Amino acid sequence: MHALIDIGNTRIKWALLDGRQLVQRGSAVHRDALDAALAALDAALPAKLERVIVANVAGERVAERLRKLCGSRAGARVELVATTTERFGVRCAYAEPVRLGVDRWVALLAARHAAPGAACVINAGTAVTFDAVDAGGRHLGGLILPSARLIAAALDRHTSDVGATAPAAGAPAGLELLGKSTDAAVGNGAMLALAAGLDRAVDTVAQVLGTPPRVYLSGGDAALLRGWLETGVELRADLVFEGLALFTTEPQRG
Repeated sequence: MHALIDIGNTRIKWALLDGRQLVQRGSAVHRDALDAALAALDAALPAKLERVIVANVAGERVAERLRKLCGSRAGARVELVATTTERFGVRCAYAEPVRLGVDRWVALLAARHAAPGAACVINAGTAVTFDAVDAGGRHLGGLILPSARLIAAALDRHTSDVGATAPAAGAPAGLELLGKSTDAAVGNGAMLALAAGLDRAVDTVAQVLGTPPRVYLSGGDAALLRGWLETGVELRADLVFEGLALFTTEPQRG
């Protein structure tokens, strides 16, 4: 049994890999609640584990707490995945690969192995990331955008009497896109800006490569964002776990 753990900016997400099956998925908010999140993870993990494979973008403090948590389990040692120049047939576009968030890297590895051909990966979380890879496994680069909630919150902080509002669940049809209240104007504007930018990024990749890429959408806000995108996407909630699972095929490193 392997534990796969994805530590983002806000949440810790986990799943157990039993053979080839992901089981016992769970998550907890760790921002401002790290003790409670780790307690939930501790309760979810079995007493004996073969490997604990982790994508962590939350910093060394969280990684060290995770090492201590897993240290009491027989055979368990935390393996922190790092972004490298090349792995599993994907070549990183960054001159300094370590600067590419490991969650983005792992999701790209999963996309590359999900199906042949070019692919784009959108991860909709606290930040929204976009990355593309061509059919030969060459990472073409990516984008980091604020989520619709961050856009709305920025307006709230830097203007007067606007307020932050949750965006609508789906793009309104026709002129209903135009808000008839300040809340609707902010929510619709934030989602439209985000979705339009992502649609253009996918279209640019398709034009340059001369073929439409597969587009995978994951992250906590994936379902919300999907209704605003004109691009056809495949929801892939476990994309980071799929990428982490690739590392279980390699020998454990000392």
